[in-house]
Amino acid sequence: MFVRVKNIKGRKYAYLVENEWTPWGSRQRVTKYLGKLVSLERIGNNEKELPNGFRKAVIAAASQELQNHGFIDEKKGKVTVDFERGTIAQAGKKIVLGMNEGYLCDHTLAQLLSYTPEENPSENANKLANLAVEAGLKLTNEQFTHLFEQFGKHLKEIH
Repeated sequence: MFVRVKNIKGRKYAYLVENEWTPWGSRQRVTKYLGKLVSLERIGNNEKELPNGFRKAVIAAASQELQNHGFIDEKKGKVTVDFERGTIAQAGKKIVLGMNEGYLCDHTLAQLLSYTPEENPSENANKLANLAVEAGLKLTNEQFTHLFEQFGKHLKEIH
């Protein structure tokens, strides 16, 4: 599944879609409406050291990206990001933040925070990297390595 943006009457909206095969070829099926798209411009390039703990590191990385897009304390105008609840909203309505090459929304944030390992361990880093990009996060090599190491520690704790 992935996020797809549709332009409807001059406004952009995001949907979660999946590809499915039909007798006529591949078709996209909308599985969920994610919200209105709010595109953000990058205004900074601050990088900070991510904390220990997988969840804390993910939240710090997302917070860093929001700050680089003009947010102060997870707020920008009427847009608020609540990491504890896992919600991104504008005036109480769910929205999708377009950042870098991805989209930060309730779904992509939840996917990143609930990341689970692949059956083939060699695919774990690739999957985590894809989830980060899909959520609009731009991480340095050092930050990604730290995040992946924190995931490994998290795995050991739960097993």
